[in-house]
Amino acid sequence: MHRHPSFNLLLHDDEELAEYLGSPVSQRITIHEWPLSCVQSLVTEQGGRYIYKVQAPPTLEAQFYARAQSPLLVPVRVIEAKGHMTAMLMEEIQAPRLKDVPLKDAEAAGIANDLIDMISQIHGDLPVMMFDISTEEGWAAYIEGALHDISECIHEGSFKEVDIGKVNKLREWSQAPALLTELRSPSGYVHADLKAENVLVTNDGYRVLDWQRPIRGPVSLDAAALLHSLGIDPVRYVPIGIMQIYHFLHLAWYAQAARKWVPQGKPWFDRLIAEIARELELKQI
Repeated sequence: MHRHPSFNLLLHDDEELAEYLGSPVSQRITIHEWPLSCVQSLVTEQGGRYIYKVQAPPTLEAQFYARAQSPLLVPVRVIEAKGHMTAMLMEEIQAPRLKDVPLKDAEAAGIANDLIDMISQIHGDLPVMMFDISTEEGWAAYIEGALHDISECIHEGSFKEVDIGKVNKLREWSQAPALLTELRSPSGYVHADLKAENVLVTNDGYRVLDWQRPIRGPVSLDAAALLHSLGIDPVRYVPIGIMQIYHFLHLAWYAQAARKWVPQGKPWFDRLIAEIARELELKQI
C-alpha cells in the first residue's frame, strides 16, 4: 500500500488490486478525491471495469453494504476495513447518471418519491450515523452539538464570517414551527446525500451510490436533496420545514468536519456555513 500524495489515505498498489481482481490493472484513473476519500476507475487486462473507493471516517458505507439487501445496490466487496480506513471494490455499471437524463420538474419529483419508496424497502439491520432526528429531543441535541462546534471555531478565531450573534439566530431558527412540524412527518431510513449524480439509470431500474452517512429522519429529506441537485426548487414539492431541516443538516456536517475531520478547511467551511445561514434566514415564515 502507499499513502495518497496529498491526503491521509492509504491506497492499494496495482499488484495488490490485481490479486483481488484476478487480473492485472491496465488503467487506473482518479475520478474524485478530497481529504476523506479517493475514488478511482480501474480497468483490468481482461476487460473488467471496477470502482475502487478508499474512505476515512466518518463513514458507514462498508457496514451498510455488509448488511443491506436491495435491487437498488451495486455489487460491492469490502477489501480493507481496519484502523481509520475502509477500501471497497464495486462493479462499474455502464449507465447514465440521473443528472445527465433530461427530465421535466414533475418527472424528477416523481422519481424522488419512487426512490424514497425503494429505500424504505431495503432489507437488513441498516446502520445509521449516531443521531436520530425524528424527535424534537433528538433534533435539539443534534443542533446543540453543531452550534457548539461552530462556537468553538469562532472562539479560536478560525471562523470570521459567522459570529456568535448568528449562532444565536441559528438556534432560534432551528425551533421554527414549520421545521418542528416536519420532524413529525413520516420518518424512516434516509440516504442523506441523494444527489442526482449518485443515481444510476439502468435498463432494469435505478442504482443508488454513496451510502456513507445515512440517518433516520423525515424521508422527504431525500426528495429535497435530489431536486436541489437537479437545480429544481424543492419548495415546490416538499414543505418549507423540510428545506429548513435540509439546510441545517448541511450546516451541522460542515461544522463537524471543520472541528474533527478536515480542520485545514475551516475558512471554506466558515464561508459555507455563512451561506447556509443566509438561506435559512430567507426561509423563515
